[in-house]
Amino acid sequence: MSARTTTTSRALSPPRKSRILDTDVWAVVATIVVVTTGIWVRVGGFTQLIAGGNDTLLALGRLAGMYAALAALGGLLLAARPRSIERKFGLDKMLGWHRIVGITTVCLVAFHALIDTIAWGIGSRMNPVAALIDLIRTQKWMIAALAALILFLVIGLSSWRWVRSRLAYETWYFVHLTAYLAVILAFGHQITLGTDISGRTLALVWWVGLSVATFVWVLIARCSDFLRSLTRSRTFITRIRQEVAGIGSIEIGGPGLRYLRASAGQYFIIRIARRGLWWQPHPFSLSAAPTRDTLRFTIKDLGDGSSAILRTGIGTRVFLEGPYGRFTADEAEGKRVVLFGGGVGIAAIRALLEDVGSHQEPVVILRCKDQNELVHLAELETLIAARKGTMHVLAGPREWFSAGDPFRPDVLSKVVPDIRERHSFICGPASLEYAIEKSLRALKVPSKHVHRERFGV
Repeated sequence: MSARTTTTSRALSPPRKSRILDTDVWAVVATIVVVTTGIWVRVGGFTQLIAGGNDTLLALGRLAGMYAALAALGGLLLAARPRSIERKFGLDKMLGWHRIVGITTVCLVAFHALIDTIAWGIGSRMNPVAALIDLIRTQKWMIAALAALILFLVIGLSSWRWVRSRLAYETWYFVHLTAYLAVILAFGHQITLGTDISGRTLALVWWVGLSVATFVWVLIARCSDFLRSLTRSRTFITRIRQEVAGIGSIEIGGPGLRYLRASAGQYFIIRIARRGLWWQPHPFSLSAAPTRDTLRFTIKDLGDGSSAILRTGIGTRVFLEGPYGRFTADEAEGKRVVLFGGGVGIAAIRALLEDVGSHQEPVVILRCKDQNELVHLAELETLIAARKGTMHVLAGPREWFSAGDPFRPDVLSKVVPDIRERHSFICGPASLEYAIEKSLRALKVPSKHVHRERFGV
């Protein structure tokens, strides 16, 4: 198999750089938090907080609920991956923030519910269980608030690594879609029962405006690519082939490709226009540099929607969202590189190589349990030779390597003596990425020289 080559005339233009600045984003976030807190102070929240006794409990509960609402809106916005923000920070970083914001939301919602129930019980001289029953029985929107609490807890539990590893991707994704319902239910409770909002025009206008603006932005971010694919950017599967055992590739073509801007190393979220698959978003990295004729994705058969995609017929319509990510060769700024790949992540490394110049002297380090698992090996060899690079394959079970770690610092420093001066690109399973990053830190490789992209939706 010969390596694909991307001619200049057929190559897609790279994505446009984001014009926003780090300070722009943090200024907006800080303004929203300050204004929200200021409204809370104006309506007596701080006075209640320092009053002592049950008033302090009530103030703490309401403060937690207020910040939980802000965090929930922020989490929805981050998960919607607005293009302007993603271009600046990368989806990997945004989803990392989303996880932090999501954990914060669940903790604050649980704290709000607990403290308010205890405070209600103290004021009504009831135990917490009786107080909760009384709240549900006598207060409007309390059933909705309880439903929102349960949904937030279930979403948080499903995100726990141990639980998520045991859930089918489709189940996990559907559970996370209920976050929209949880926010709506909680908002109804907030504007009808929240003493900081109910009957207070300024606070009501602020929260309604903030919520509407968030949902409009989420709707635009979520639907713009899909609508573009539906109307003018028609794309479909043109080829499917088996690469190695358990891994196959699909190629996508069509007139819609001419509207795209993408670089090798990025990934798209793909929806297959087929019964049972159209609603499932699947993130796949490009395994070859994108052209106006073809996008190629290499997919591991995981037994869920991935295997169904590999069995899809030629000509099936495909909806594309993206591209996403900053895992691109221009991040190295022309300096020498070392590329680490493992599993199906090798495919992304293979694509990245097309944009690496011979002056960057690429060192490619691949990890696999068996050399027969290496995907696109012939293409990799051709690309590396053309760029005067070198390739090292670390094959075999972990126990074959000293201390069970094929990426020990002393091993990497021998294979790549100038690793501190190089930019490192890492793509593979989370355990591989963690092991490599740990060794790079031990070797004092600057963090700005380490690039990796964990993707998801």
